[in-house]
Amino acid sequence: MKFSKLYITLILSTGNILNVDAQVVVPTPGMGNTATEKPGKPAIPKNWEHLSFGKDSVYGVELNKAYIEFPKAASKKKIIVAIMDSGIDTAHEDLKNVLWVNKKEIAGNGKDDDGNGYVDDVHGWNFLGTKDGRTNIIATNLEADREFMKLRGKYEGINLQDYLSNPIYVYYRAVVTKSAIGSKEKAVEIVKALAAANEAILKRMQDENPSKILRLSDYVVFKPADSMQVFAHSALLTAVAFNKVSDTTHLLPYAAKMFGNMVVANEKEFEQAKIKGRDNRDLMDDKSNENSTRFYGNNAIFLPHSEHGTHVSSIIGAQRGNGLGTDGIADNVELMMIRVVPDGDEYDKDIANGIRYAVDNGAKIINMSFGKTISPEKKWVDEAINYAQKKGVLIIKAAGNDATDLDKTTYFPSALMLDRTMANNLVMVGASTPEGKAASFSNYGKSTVDLFAPGTEIYAAVPGNKYANKQGTSMACPVTAGVAAMVWSRFPRLTYLQLKDILLKSVTKVSGTTQLPGGGKSTIVPFSSLSATGGIVNAVEALRLAKSY
Repeated sequence: MKFSKLYITLILSTGNILNVDAQVVVPTPGMGNTATEKPGKPAIPKNWEHLSFGKDSVYGVELNKAYIEFPKAASKKKIIVAIMDSGIDTAHEDLKNVLWVNKKEIAGNGKDDDGNGYVDDVHGWNFLGTKDGRTNIIATNLEADREFMKLRGKYEGINLQDYLSNPIYVYYRAVVTKSAIGSKEKAVEIVKALAAANEAILKRMQDENPSKILRLSDYVVFKPADSMQVFAHSALLTAVAFNKVSDTTHLLPYAAKMFGNMVVANEKEFEQAKIKGRDNRDLMDDKSNENSTRFYGNNAIFLPHSEHGTHVSSIIGAQRGNGLGTDGIADNVELMMIRVVPDGDEYDKDIANGIRYAVDNGAKIINMSFGKTISPEKKWVDEAINYAQKKGVLIIKAAGNDATDLDKTTYFPSALMLDRTMANNLVMVGASTPEGKAASFSNYGKSTVDLFAPGTEIYAAVPGNKYANKQGTSMACPVTAGVAAMVWSRFPRLTYLQLKDILLKSVTKVSGTTQLPGGGKSTIVPFSSLSATGGIVNAVEALRLAKSY
């Protein structure tokens, strides 16, 4: 018998669905905001995000019009935008001339010339490596896996029924569901319980009719005695229906083989999940749950897996007017790379320290094209966001690509602090299409997502002097950060609160409807219902409004 396409689901008391046969759905590892949809051949102009609906029939940010009306920055002093990401190709033809340069640091002398605690941080800093630079984390696991492994021993041996129903395990159940390792381990436990429940069913049937040869028809009419028997009963009948098994006198061996195969398959997947879910933080000889110092890592910001960070950086500030590849949104910026995002989930410790590095080294805007659904050390991140707020730094954050309502599900880092206050220096951005629709993958939220920005088929730089289309809220986020930088360079006296207010008030209002991300083709909603502003960031309108502040 083959059960590779058989999906038996148990609806837990948390409302989550756990697959006990195969393919547990878990957060996509790495680059939490890079959409899983593969871009097709663009049917729209390159850099459509710069265009205008009235002139070009696409819902861009009206950047070209903005440069006509506001061609020059107010001063030569450039806006420093910190990109907290995977790394950047520092030698890229379209980026090398717009990188932030720490002028107080002498490159390559192995000294901390400016006394900021970071040696040779010429273009930024890498928090994902050892001090000597010999070891750098390229890939690691999901935060949910880390949290599960931390809690696993504490909750080992819990009765399955107690685990499913006791409210004291709400958080643990959420971690298990989100963790590939945890969900697979629990799946093994559940299928073993199902196998035992099936044995109990068959024994009772046999005890009631010792001389009778059991047939499938007898199993169909059997009344299970408890909830686990109900699930076991349903599992076997589903398998029978899926495999089109006719009524048989071989019920006992059929059932034994089916449940035996389920146990073996889940045990194998659990072992594979443990291998894939290894936390590589120990390669740095550093613990992610200890934060006694901010001064760790090295200055290597161009490493394998820098494609995402390079692309994001290019959207914000690729050198304009040089005739190469693409033009960035902002013309008067310096790009500071802070490497904190591996292939896998970022660590709260690095995010918190990365924010502080950006603020202390002059960044006015921080771009965060990443995120995750669990934040065990959120306190550190909250403190860093509040630090940035006190220093007048604006944070632009991607909403994420899970087609999820963030009014119901938190995506970290978030503006909502642990003390229930709101950080007012954070702008949450969803992804829109050229047609003025919500991208099918984009997260949304009437209260939690501030605005949308172009995020599909965005053409920008990738390592090796190359260029590519990518999509995701990861791309919408730097579009917004670029607009913010352009506005601030024209009106440098604006406070971060005024700039945020301008970005939100000047959006292109979209009056039409859109397919609800994740809701299926038949679920149509007003575009305005998916964010607080109901609109798409607009450069020229933001600049016009800024004149009145």
